[in-house]
Amino acid sequence: MWVVKLGQAWGKVPHLTPMTMVESPYPHLFSPQVLAGQTLKNRITHASISPRFGAHQGMHPRYLHYYVNRAKGGAAMVVTDPIGISPQHGPERLCAFNDSMVDDLRRLADGVRAHDSVLIGQVQDTGRGRHVPGRTYQSMGASALPDDLSYSMPRAMGADEILRFIADTAQSCQRMQACGFGGIEVSAGHGHLFHQFLSPRSNQRDDAYGGDVQRRLHFLVELCQAIRAVCGSGFIIGVKLPGNDGVPGGIGAEQAGQIAHNLVSAVHVDYLTYCQGSHHRSLEMHLPDDSYPRQTYMGLIRQLKAHTPNVPVMGLGRITDPAEAEAILARGDAEMIGLGRSLIVDPGWPQKAQAGRASDIRYCVSCNTCWKTINNNRHMGCDNNPRMAQADELDERLAPAPQVRKVAVVGAGIAGMQAAVTAAMRGHQVMVWGNSAHVGGKAHLMAQLPLAESMSSVYDHQWITAQRLGVGFELGRPAQLNDVLDWQPDAVVLATGATMTWPQDLPADLQAMGVVPDLRQAMADLLAHPGPQSGTAVIYDLDQTEGTYAAAEYLRDRFERVVVLSPRETIAEEVVLVMRQRIHRRFFERGIEVKTWVDPVWTDRFEDEACLQYRSVFGGPLQDIENVAFFAFAAPRRPNNELHQALLSAGLNVTLVGDCKIARDTLSATTEGHEAGMKI
Repeated sequence: MWVVKLGQAWGKVPHLTPMTMVESPYPHLFSPQVLAGQTLKNRITHASISPRFGAHQGMHPRYLHYYVNRAKGGAAMVVTDPIGISPQHGPERLCAFNDSMVDDLRRLADGVRAHDSVLIGQVQDTGRGRHVPGRTYQSMGASALPDDLSYSMPRAMGADEILRFIADTAQSCQRMQACGFGGIEVSAGHGHLFHQFLSPRSNQRDDAYGGDVQRRLHFLVELCQAIRAVCGSGFIIGVKLPGNDGVPGGIGAEQAGQIAHNLVSAVHVDYLTYCQGSHHRSLEMHLPDDSYPRQTYMGLIRQLKAHTPNVPVMGLGRITDPAEAEAILARGDAEMIGLGRSLIVDPGWPQKAQAGRASDIRYCVSCNTCWKTINNNRHMGCDNNPRMAQADELDERLAPAPQVRKVAVVGAGIAGMQAAVTAAMRGHQVMVWGNSAHVGGKAHLMAQLPLAESMSSVYDHQWITAQRLGVGFELGRPAQLNDVLDWQPDAVVLATGATMTWPQDLPADLQAMGVVPDLRQAMADLLAHPGPQSGTAVIYDLDQTEGTYAAAEYLRDRFERVVVLSPRETIAEEVVLVMRQRIHRRFFERGIEVKTWVDPVWTDRFEDEACLQYRSVFGGPLQDIENVAFFAFAAPRRPNNELHQALLSAGLNVTLVGDCKIARDTLSATTEGHEAGMKI
């Protein structure tokens, strides 16, 4: 057993150091820049993302908090999600095409400007693009060609309709300017409307808006010219262009360079940035995860920058660390740094970096939970920031609890750790018990697998914060009832995780024999004994979550062959689309075999010949997988809540969080842990 007592005093945590008091270790990153006559205090921009807090009855308070917090945290420029610029845009957007929401637009601009930051409204129309289930039947596009992902069929915009759209957009931008916005960013990538006009795959027009590169660019040029005409030279106009949409017959690096060069030759643009992927099998390129290198697209962006030497370019794409951003600027690869997910997880990223506190940054784990939540029509969530868009999100001291209490947390996974940190931030005295000699629970195991290394950022930050707050730890053995009772807590948070259930289609006597482990236990054993293995590894996948597929990648590094069996229609059904695309692509590239609509059938041939047999769930003959050296199952998990009733019987106030309550995802674990810590 490890017994760890950390920290000098319960509840202490440092304040953010005022940025003006410390000389930054990142001089390029925190040098000023002038765009359209407006001075930006540093080179950091919050890149556009949709928080989905809603605008149906006016601007949601958390929408305002979200953007103001990113300005308060030190970003010099804040780009919003798409603003409603034309009457066809739905009520979920902030409206700028009429006066109905001018007060909200003004409050948003005032809130951002109050922190010496410039607000930029994004101009975008999705056109035929759709990446949620189903099709859209009222979209418009360059040509009557189906979306490559949803197969939604748009109507082709007529020339008069294009001109009306341009007029509406220019008027909307003028209204944003009057409300205090410092500029706009035209989003001409991601497979949305303007991208559809730029791409030869989706634009097959034969009028002034289709044909060669210059004519396909005509819509975007006219749009930017109209905005400039009504808003003037002191209004920032940025454009996000496709760098490589990853679509056959679409826009690659060569065409992207031509588009950028022709655009800046025709109209004054204050900055350019580039996005990747499209509404296609390349959607995953939009949000690179751990399977992509850090600073994923900087090589391409540096190449494209050469086509527009006199226009500032924003580096964008999995830039997570201040040292990375500083190096990009120092090399001259870009003049600006766009941070999307990095500022979702920690809006104080700029302040901490400039104050020399990079180690205090909560880092993005590239899990794309943010994208998953907003595309499930929920407000945006973040695995590593349970306080996102709350008024006190940037505060490193939570409002103190009315009474200091002793809080016992049983379980040192990310749910328990979050409960411990939040309770300690409120001034409570906290003790954590954990089975393992380390914190993190199943996240610690997953972080040792391929393409999941960034997951460690969640529990690493929790551990560092807990040390500063003086949280006590007893690690290395299961907590017993008497351990908790002897500490005499006022409240208990139970965060003891969950265990995979035995598959009903496997013989029950095998469970008693212990010859078929669950995937977590099997991976822990393999990680403890590294080295190549001969034969075939088989996973029986009933779980459909990211950890199963990270394990398959690890097994492919160790075994000659990997096969995933599933009784469902496909694999990764419960994984967010951009990650699901990546899983399927990598499985194909690495030769990981997937067999769906099947169940394993246990026969003597497994023990006698190392031959695992399986059959379609609909019946039919048995089929063989030869030379099986590894077989494990991944299944839904039952809560480990054995201590719950005993603690209640002892008269304690007990809260269950994370998988101990019901097995779900990382977002649920950190959210519930935080909520538990706030309620005590």
